[in-house]
Amino acid sequence: MATSSLAAQLAKIAASSTNSLDLKAQKKAHSHSLLFDSRHAATQDFDTIYQICVEGFQELCQIDGRFLAFSRSIFSEQSKREDRTQMTEGQNKELDEVLESFLQLVGARLLLKPAMKAVEWLVRRFRVHEYNTTCLVLTFLPYHSIPLFPTMLSILPQNLPSTFKFLHPYIKSLASPPRHAIVHAASHTPVFYSALNTYILNTSRVGYQHRAILSCWASITTEAVASMLDQSGSGRREIQRQREEDVLLRTLPFLNEGLSMKKVADLRIGCYMILTVLASKAHLEDNVLDAMMEAVTSHWTSDTSHAGLICLSVLAQNKQRPILPYKVYKAVMSIENLEDDLLVLKEQYCIDKLTLGLVLGVLKGLEKERDLFRLKFVRSAIESQLLDHAHTSTAIESILTTANEFDATENQDLDTQGQLADLILRLSESEVIGSTIQDMIKESKIDIDQLENKLQAVIRVTEAPTNVQADIEMEDIEPRKEKESFKLAAKHISTRTANEISFLSQSESYILGSLSEAFLLASKSATDLQTFSNFSVLRKSLALVEPLFFSFLIRMWCGLYSVVARVAAIDCACSFFKLTELTTDVQLLFPYVIYALGDPSSKVRAAATELVLILFRGYKVGRENDKSREWLILGKDNAYGPPSLMGDVHWLPLADTSKFLENILMPVLEECRLDASHIGRWLTDVLNGSSRNKTSKDTPKIKTSFRVTLLIFLSSHIVNSASYSVRIRLLSMLSEVDKVGTTTRTKCLLPLLQAQAQQSAKDFINTCTKENVDETAIAKQLLSIVSATDRDGLRILQTLITPSDSRPPSVLRMAAFQRIRDIWGSMKQDMQLGLVELLLGLALEATPTSSQEGVDVQALDTLRGIMLSANILVSLLNSLPSLSGKADGSPSSKRRRTSHGATPTIIEHIEDEVSLKIRKITAVLELTEASRTGRDVSLLHVLFPLLADVQHGQARLGADLGYIQLLALNSINAVVEHSKSSSTERLDGSGIRADLIVDCLRSNSSPQVQQAALLLMSNLARTVPEVVIHSVMPIFTFMGSTILRQNDDYSAHVIDKTIDSIIPPLMATLRKKGSDTVTSASELLLSFVAAFEHIPVYRRQNLFHSLVEKLGPDDFLFAILAMLLEKYAGDAKVRTFAANLASQYSPTTQLSATLKYLDLVSDTLKSERTISERLLAFDDARRPTSIAANLLSLLPQVLSSQRLITRISKTLTRHDGHADAAVIRQGYSQMLGCLLQLMVDVRQDPILYLACERVLDSLLGLLSMQEFIISLGCLFDQDDVNVRRQGLVALEHRIKNQKIEDSIAQKASLTFLPRLISVIEDSPDLPLRHTAIACLDQIIEKYGKKDVAAVALAVTSICGEFGLGNNEPRVQVLTTLCLATSVEVLREAIIPSIPKIMPQIIKLLQSSIEGNPINYALHNAVYSFLEALITYIPWLVTGDYLDQLLQASQESANANMGSACDQNRLDVLKLLAKQIEPRECFLGLTRTWPNAMAAGPEAIKEHLEVLNLAVEKHSKLTISKYSQIICDIFLGIFDLRRLQLDSRTEDSYTEEEIDQIEEITNQIAIKVIFKLNDTTFRPIFNRLLEWATIPQTPKEKKGIMHRRITWCNFLFVFFDTLKSIVTSYSSFILDPSVAFLTSFDSQSPTSMTLTNITLQTLTACFSNDQDEFFTSPGHFSPIPGPLISLVPHTSDLPHLLECIVSLASATSSSQPNLKVLNTVILAHMRSQSATTRLAAVNVQTSIAQKLGEEWLLGLLSEILPFIAEGLEDEDEGVEAAVRKWVGVVEGVLGEGVGGMLG
Repeated sequence: MATSSLAAQLAKIAASSTNSLDLKAQKKAHSHSLLFDSRHAATQDFDTIYQICVEGFQELCQIDGRFLAFSRSIFSEQSKREDRTQMTEGQNKELDEVLESFLQLVGARLLLKPAMKAVEWLVRRFRVHEYNTTCLVLTFLPYHSIPLFPTMLSILPQNLPSTFKFLHPYIKSLASPPRHAIVHAASHTPVFYSALNTYILNTSRVGYQHRAILSCWASITTEAVASMLDQSGSGRREIQRQREEDVLLRTLPFLNEGLSMKKVADLRIGCYMILTVLASKAHLEDNVLDAMMEAVTSHWTSDTSHAGLICLSVLAQNKQRPILPYKVYKAVMSIENLEDDLLVLKEQYCIDKLTLGLVLGVLKGLEKERDLFRLKFVRSAIESQLLDHAHTSTAIESILTTANEFDATENQDLDTQGQLADLILRLSESEVIGSTIQDMIKESKIDIDQLENKLQAVIRVTEAPTNVQADIEMEDIEPRKEKESFKLAAKHISTRTANEISFLSQSESYILGSLSEAFLLASKSATDLQTFSNFSVLRKSLALVEPLFFSFLIRMWCGLYSVVARVAAIDCACSFFKLTELTTDVQLLFPYVIYALGDPSSKVRAAATELVLILFRGYKVGRENDKSREWLILGKDNAYGPPSLMGDVHWLPLADTSKFLENILMPVLEECRLDASHIGRWLTDVLNGSSRNKTSKDTPKIKTSFRVTLLIFLSSHIVNSASYSVRIRLLSMLSEVDKVGTTTRTKCLLPLLQAQAQQSAKDFINTCTKENVDETAIAKQLLSIVSATDRDGLRILQTLITPSDSRPPSVLRMAAFQRIRDIWGSMKQDMQLGLVELLLGLALEATPTSSQEGVDVQALDTLRGIMLSANILVSLLNSLPSLSGKADGSPSSKRRRTSHGATPTIIEHIEDEVSLKIRKITAVLELTEASRTGRDVSLLHVLFPLLADVQHGQARLGADLGYIQLLALNSINAVVEHSKSSSTERLDGSGIRADLIVDCLRSNSSPQVQQAALLLMSNLARTVPEVVIHSVMPIFTFMGSTILRQNDDYSAHVIDKTIDSIIPPLMATLRKKGSDTVTSASELLLSFVAAFEHIPVYRRQNLFHSLVEKLGPDDFLFAILAMLLEKYAGDAKVRTFAANLASQYSPTTQLSATLKYLDLVSDTLKSERTISERLLAFDDARRPTSIAANLLSLLPQVLSSQRLITRISKTLTRHDGHADAAVIRQGYSQMLGCLLQLMVDVRQDPILYLACERVLDSLLGLLSMQEFIISLGCLFDQDDVNVRRQGLVALEHRIKNQKIEDSIAQKASLTFLPRLISVIEDSPDLPLRHTAIACLDQIIEKYGKKDVAAVALAVTSICGEFGLGNNEPRVQVLTTLCLATSVEVLREAIIPSIPKIMPQIIKLLQSSIEGNPINYALHNAVYSFLEALITYIPWLVTGDYLDQLLQASQESANANMGSACDQNRLDVLKLLAKQIEPRECFLGLTRTWPNAMAAGPEAIKEHLEVLNLAVEKHSKLTISKYSQIICDIFLGIFDLRRLQLDSRTEDSYTEEEIDQIEEITNQIAIKVIFKLNDTTFRPIFNRLLEWATIPQTPKEKKGIMHRRITWCNFLFVFFDTLKSIVTSYSSFILDPSVAFLTSFDSQSPTSMTLTNITLQTLTACFSNDQDEFFTSPGHFSPIPGPLISLVPHTSDLPHLLECIVSLASATSSSQPNLKVLNTVILAHMRSQSATTRLAAVNVQTSIAQKLGEEWLLGLLSEILPFIAEGLEDEDEGVEAAVRKWVGVVEGVLGEGVGGMLG
């Protein structure tokens, strides 16, 4: 059987084991998808998935712009290459924040297809279902009822967090969890409850909440809180309170934070719902409720105030005091239309206490002026009947009290009294509430006359008499009504009784009800009370003979009647005894007098004390008058009914009666009057005797015989009393009395409990209801009768808890169970054992009756609540039935197959029997495990045989008995744990069976059982190692396949304890045998390594560290690392883990492990392997070389650890000769030798060799720079170029990360420069030379300034044929960059090398542009050098160097080399413009202008940019100084149009390009002009004018028109920008402009362009003339003729009309000028051409519109004839234009011109 079980386990392990190289496993992991089925999803690559998902994301961005923020992170192109398994912990944490933020935002739109596409990307790329499970599930939770949720469940990992353990059934079935399951989880799983609340708060905090999640959360949390509070209602009051406090502690913090979020209305409303549940179901103090109310109102808004009011009404309703906190009162009163809101709420909710609190708050705040106006609210609240009758009375009473107590002198400025008086009067006059107000005024204790005087108002309403007899005194209506009611009731009372003997009888009385009603009516009037007492039916005359009269009074003062009635009853008795001599012993009254002395009402107690005094005097007088006569005892035979029905009542002897009054009651009457509880304490002290006195030192010394008699007397009356309230009060008074003498309280009162146990539940409940008595309270008092030593009482307890047909009240049964728990500790052991067996039987052998009544559950709870001694536990364990016996087992399988007769019945009977046995064993073991006494060593001798029997029974029955095994193991473990800490109990090893524990591990699949067995084995290994040492190896094999893969904290604890306890003795045993510990323990190591991938990530590091520590890191660290790498080949996470594991140990341990690791790698490559054969798995599929390469991949991570490097450095730099330094140096030397030898051995294998190079690189980085460079020199002595190159790469990396202030590293690096130079000059290997130059660059950049001479020497070397002059492009680029760094370091010291460098630099720049392909890297490198040169020594860049630089840059601009190259070039040119001396810069621009023009428009633009920056950079003085050079530059640029357009070719510029260039040039020219004064600029202007108007050569004459266009473009910008400042310059351009206008040729496009720009220029001049420059005849007269002559060409000259109007406006102050202009224009109106006439009319119209009367008043007489002719013009267009002109003229003149035309 065991063999087959083990085989099954091995098969299960094999089936569940995985391999990191298993493509099927990877494919399965990749196939988890929300959109696609697993087969389809497994075939998709990330590019395909990204394309699908990003479309959905983009649609989301269009819906909600907040999603755009994620486009730069998790939805960027780079996200396709992100693998979170390769990220650090910090990176993963940042990623988690982004992912969870997106999930929170997308939760509102999960029903949209784009949202699901977006979430699909998070699942497929970032595996949120594994790493962010909590956030994902909670995001989908609002949609749990739709198919979307099961789809999400299908992708969740198997190791689901405990937060969502309730989802396991629905994950298996892929079904939607019902809502009640989620609510149940929230109420029973605190971690889920907390996670849900935290998610809601986080989502709301960032503003990503939505209605679906908030409504889901609110409903679930509200129901969960209600359920938790309902669950807390069971058990003792202390337990209930503790449970309620736990619920509050888990709920209130997040409610407080939720209510603080002012802008999230739905969240606040949800919090209000939860608060209402808390207030309704929990027992909260007023201060807690006040704090809740303040939280509700602290941040509410108009959107939440209505819901807040509902919440406040519930909270206020559960308060004891109606007063509201001030902040709450202010917040509620500030609500607009509060009265309307409260009226609406009143229809559905109870708002009485809230309204009352507001009313009281208003009254309290009357000291403040603003609160006077809130008295309107008080009136409205009362008149609208927002308060019920009781609260209305309270409110009115408060108003009256406030008015009466208000001090008017404190607030003389406020009319508070008047306001209060008005309020009271208005309420009194109200039809709704007026009568109630008047009733309250009449009933009030306030002096109404004084109040009316204070308020200066009459608040009482007096009714006028209805007849004229004003002197007739009116009787009070109410007393008359009461009198009439009493008389009416008296009529219905019989005059005699049929069989009534006593009203204290157990039987019902048929006249007691009517008598009670009449007595209540009569109790308010002394007359009526006297009348009532004389009723014949009461037989008052026979009161001392029969108990009828006094029994009725007793029922009245002991019943649930008013205080007045109770006092009246006692007064009746007092009156009787005052008037009647006492001749009968009335001790029947004594128990009930004691009852009255304990009454809560002080009036009743006062009346009772008066009765005691009267009785005392009566007994005293009566005994003195007749000492010989024996008094009869009133009611001796019939006090509680007929003798046949009356129980055994014990009476006091007459002598003791007097003693009772004198010595017991009389001394404490005054105390009893003041304190209701005093009589109980006093009576307890009296009965217990003076030795146990707790109340007073004056307790009388009473004989024991009298105390016994008194106890029996009181007990007998309690037993016979029919009143439950009497029983409760008197039993509570006797509860502290155990026994008096030899008489126990239990013995005296037991008949009462017996009788009550026989009463039916219905009668018991009816009686309690009738007397308004708490069932639990009376049951508790009844069961308190039973003591721990009384066997009869215990038998009654057993009777009560045992189900029977009589069915006693359930409340009595519950009280019986509780009484057992209360007295358990005082019971004798034999009684305890008997009760335990009974309780166990009740708990197990449940019947339908017992189950229905909950007896089995209560019995089991009682067993769990009592402390079982070790002897009882041993007895119970020994009595357990066996599961392994043949008689108890199931029938054979053969019989089960072949029998068809009675066998099913037999099987059913046997199965029931076995089930009962299992339940009994389970129950006893549960009690053993939970018992604090179940730690005795003697239990081991019972538990191990029981465990063995369970094991055999499990194998025999084929049933899963894992839970029983778990209980047994836990119980054994508790004994072992206890023995370790006990000094008296020690384990001797006998009876302990380690093989049985191992068998539990193998035969049971339950993780809990396995953990318990491992924990027990660990404890035994520590306590008795010799017993278990031979059974440990199977344990680790088992652990590797089971417990190591579990994800809970308890499993981690078990594993740690197992390792700590078992491995040390195991290692000690192996060492004693003298065998190789590593190979001997390989099986153990393999168990842990094989389970690595299943161990939770956060536990791996600590687990393996603990394992290595216990094994010994010096011996086993390398083996663990190698086995991990071999088992999980290619897994980057495993490599990272292994490196982190190694980093936890000292440098010496790491180096030792690394050396052994290298030896192991070498061993794998040998033909005859030794240790690697035992540790590593070799097969045909994996070659030794691939295994070795995989193993080597770890060492770079281990050796490059910054922590290891730092620790080695600290050790090596110590000056105390620490032993570790020598060990490190020796170990480093050995590793280097081993690695180099390995590199020699694997030279032919490129993969292995590359892996070795990486290890070597990391190894070289271990040392400090100084020692590293020394070792690097040794490497350079070798011939292997690759090794030398790796060394230089490592050196470059080291220098780059080295601190600049490290003087040792600086010195060592600079001393290495000659070696680098020799490599550059001598090495034929180009990659090595590349690396050497790059390394040289790093050294110069980092430390060059410390040794300028050495750097200068290096620069000289690399300028030659091996560096800058080399033909290899990569060498050229690296050398140029190195020279750029050198310029920064050397500055002026590099000048000697510049003549050699610059020609080559320019040549390289040209070659980078002209080469095929273009060398962009070289181009940018050259500009980097030039940037450094211009920055640090700009004065070197002059003359030819500057010209060559500018020309090469112009060619680069024309080559279209891309934005990066363009930007680098522009940066250098801008720097040049700012840094170069201005004269050199301007001359260089002048010299290189032809080359720029030849290069193209882009080159010219950059040329102009340099000029612009230079102009902006330099001062006015500098610009003035070099103004002529600048003028030359502009002349060259201005001539561009002529040169390009005069004789056009294919390469000529377009007019658009020329226009752009001229526009830029003109803007620069304006900047130059701003920096010049008139003296400097005027000659330049004349020079430019001469250049534009006077050609010097025939070629210039041919293209003079283009020059003039350029000149006029400049003039337009000049005059339009500078405006009136330069109007005087117009004199220079008048003649040329007139000439340009005169030479207009409509057939020439060039002429037309020139004329248009000339007109624009003139318009700018005319418009900005503020000095009447053109009014002068000399300036005006040349213009009109040529200008107006162009009127026929208006259609070709769009600026002509504007120019003419501007001229007229500029000369409007000169009438002669206007007349000249008018004459010239009118002349064209008589032209033969209609077009000319039309143009002239339009000119006139425009001038008239512009100048108005200035134009028309002086010229109207000349204009009118032409208007008349125009109106009759044969051309309709002209006629229409003239009519428009006439309209303008009339508009200006304000009158028609028709009469003038006639």
